[in-house]
Amino acid sequence: MRFPRAAIGAISLAVVGGGIATVALIGPSDDRRTPVSTLPQPTATRAADPAAPRTPGWQVVTDQAAAVTYEVPPTWTLAEDSESLESSSGVELGHLADFGPYLCQGAEYGRAFSGSGVADGDIRESAAELAAAVAADQYSDGSQTAKVTLSRPIRVTRDGARGTIVRASAEVTADDVADRCASTKGTVVVVALATRAGTSVVVLAADADTGSTPTAPLVTDQEMTAIAESVRPTG
Repeated sequence: MRFPRAAIGAISLAVVGGGIATVALIGPSDDRRTPVSTLPQPTATRAADPAAPRTPGWQVVTDQAAAVTYEVPPTWTLAEDSESLESSSGVELGHLADFGPYLCQGAEYGRAFSGSGVADGDIRESAAELAAAVAADQYSDGSQTAKVTLSRPIRVTRDGARGTIVRASAEVTADDVADRCASTKGTVVVVALATRAGTSVVVLAADADTGSTPTAPLVTDQEMTAIAESVRPTG
């Protein structure tokens, strides 16, 4: 993540350079990365208690205002309820969690974060707009605006709620970055569901390369998939 992890509660994200330089819509055959929906799934157990994790040992995050629940691995850190951040698309994300803190040049960074909220508009448009905004927010810097590539939306149904998943890949030219501590590539996954709160969204953002700090581990594709698959409406 480009912004220091310690400042996540106070930062309001903004697209550097006035906007997204390139947003390309591509089909599955054009995307060199494995689509989220086809990655291997971890073994999960459906629990009778809706508040219990469906993946054993994971932490359950419930956003009552957004009427959505999801899960993160036990290695992730849950932020205080008072902490939030706003994307450049205007969606405020709360119930934050983050993973992989590391120090670089006296500042603390993180490898990934998640958050939830409510977006305006329909689920498909909201998911695409939010994915593009967060990708640009996190991987643009003072020297260049990230190139953002969007996947085609994938329709899903979660516990009776219709929804969509959109994935964004962001990249900046490594030789031109101003912040040498941050990753130059990242992945953002947005799950949007139609719930009683409106268009509920869960955002996952994770570094796709280690940059100048190879000792700080990345989130695996399997973990990203499992988090996205755990998103469901709150009863």
